[in-house]
Amino acid sequence: MNIYGEQGSIDEVAGVLTELRECGLRPDMCSYNTLIKAYGIAGTVEDAVCLVKEMRQNGIEPDEITYTNLITALQQNDKYLEAVKWSLWMKQRGL
Repeated sequence: MNIYGEQGSIDEVAGVLTELRECGLRPDMCSYNTLIKAYGIAGTVEDAVCLVKEMRQNGIEPDEITYTNLITALQQNDKYLEAVKWSLWMKQRGL
């Protein structure tokens, strides 16, 4: 997933995630973090934000890597105010 993500091949990354789900496997922290980073590289930061929310809904608490990937994606895509919001969220969570 990471190699696809770094190349900006978001369809392939999302396909791997879909295959995991179809096999009855739940994405883990690493899978989510990789996909969030890939969405940032591809410029689809709204999808990255949705994944963070999905993680929490699935009982996976985002970690420092999750938020760093998300904030980096937001900054790289000129979403500075949202990046600040998530940075403050991290600080409130003690991360």
